[in-house]
Amino acid sequence: MSDITLSTGIRNNLLALQNTKGLIDRTQGRLATGLAVSSPIDDAVKYFQAKSLSDRADDLGVRKSGIEQGVSTVTTAANAMKSIESLINQMKGALDASRSATTSERAEYGSQIKTLATQINKLVNDASYKGLNLLNATSSTLTVYFSEKSDSKLTVNGVNFQMSKLYVASGGATALGVSNACNMLCALGFGKSGLSKYLLSNTKDLASFNKFADTAIVDLEKTISNVRAKAATMGSNVAILNVRLDFTKTYINTLQGGADKLTVADLSNEGANLVALQTRQQMGTQSLAFAGQMEQSVLQLLR
Repeated sequence: MSDITLSTGIRNNLLALQNTKGLIDRTQGRLATGLAVSSPIDDAVKYFQAKSLSDRADDLGVRKSGIEQGVSTVTTAANAMKSIESLINQMKGALDASRSATTSERAEYGSQIKTLATQINKLVNDASYKGLNLLNATSSTLTVYFSEKSDSKLTVNGVNFQMSKLYVASGGATALGVSNACNMLCALGFGKSGLSKYLLSNTKDLASFNKFADTAIVDLEKTISNVRAKAATMGSNVAILNVRLDFTKTYINTLQGGADKLTVADLSNEGANLVALQTRQQMGTQSLAFAGQMEQSVLQLLR
């Protein structure tokens, strides 16, 4: 079967229509995906540059999640410290109020102090986030990484705020805690019998009671100062983590924006291109028809 011979004009028109069709397909693809570069075939350099930026953004997204969890962990500890301070203040208030209380009232105040010490221990043990407690052991640590670099991190050291470690009596003697033979009142200096054993109408007992109360209140104030100092450190760590979290969020947006600049299509421009290409296609079809009509005219002459 012999090949069909087409005129140069018709072949040129067909080629132009094919090129226009290819451009229309490309433009429609960009409008559908929103991407001017969606594969290495489109532009290998831009594609791999954009991929590198996107991969970096994805990696930092994982770090961002870790930082957010770190903020929650340290915030849990910092908030618990505020509550511990409040409980110690209540303990101090009960002790101070017992100076002018009756024997039965002092017995109640003593019971309150023991309860408050117990609640501090329970609060400390409950102050965990995702299994990590920064308040019940000095060996507890939290390490938050900010990037893939091993030294780009923040390590938060835990503290031991159990009453057996939190309260230190005058002279450096450590309170044994409510679970041991010596309860909190004993640790405060009042002995196992507590506050009610003193007869405040007796001058000697009154002097002894006031002496122990003064020392205990001073020690509780020192304990509060220690809690505040540790809380300030925790608060500083939260601030650092929040700063790094904000930076990471901004950095991720910058990386994604840079990738978009390399790959994202200008939809307004592509829409205008599509209209122009469709017009060109219509004109090319008409031109092809005119070329065919010219050959038909030659055929009429031959007849």
